[in-house]
Amino acid sequence: MTTQTYRVSQSDTTHGEHGEHHLIRGQSGSMRLWHREEPDPAKPESVNDYETLGYVIEGRAELIVNGQTISLAPGDSYCVPSGATHTYRITETLTAVEVITPGQ
Repeated sequence: MTTQTYRVSQSDTTHGEHGEHHLIRGQSGSMRLWHREEPDPAKPESVNDYETLGYVIEGRAELIVNGQTISLAPGDSYCVPSGATHTYRITETLTAVEVITPGQ
């Protein structure tokens, strides 16, 4: 039987290999935080087997999805579909929260 976690404290978050903070995980999704990511024009393209939904808290970035460039600013939400070729160009120190489904 799997135990459901209802809360994760800041001190209990873990960090991923790309600098993301892993927050809470549910039955079919998980949440992560990109906190004060510095500008980086050289992130490689990737394709994931999960959908990413995000919200920009502060900073600016360009999201390139399937060849289309989308400018992101504070208050903007975004979606990267499962299987889409994508990358990000962080142009101003970025803080964003993302939900991925299914969760990793």
